[in-house]
Amino acid sequence: MNADDRFQTEPIEDQHEPTEDDKVRGILEQEEADLAGHDETVVLAALRQRFNDAGIAVPEDTLLDESRRISQAEPTRFSESGDISG
Repeated sequence: MNADDRFQTEPIEDQHEPTEDDKVRGILEQEEADLAGHDETVVLAALRQRFNDAGIAVPEDTLLDESRRISQAEPTRFSESGDISG
């Protein structure tokens, strides 16, 4: 082993590609952490934007259900800050 082998000089590649379900779950978890307790229309707009950016089609009824659930969730210290500008 030479000295250069001791340092990571390139990104480590994922061991596996996440499934679409994994991506959906990750987006929902992050949006809940960010927006729990916020107005439902704010949450809905954020969900639509995130899924659109990710290229994931989510049924409208699912978006409505999840935005309602997130808006009714107990706010975290981060989501209480009110800064959703990301």
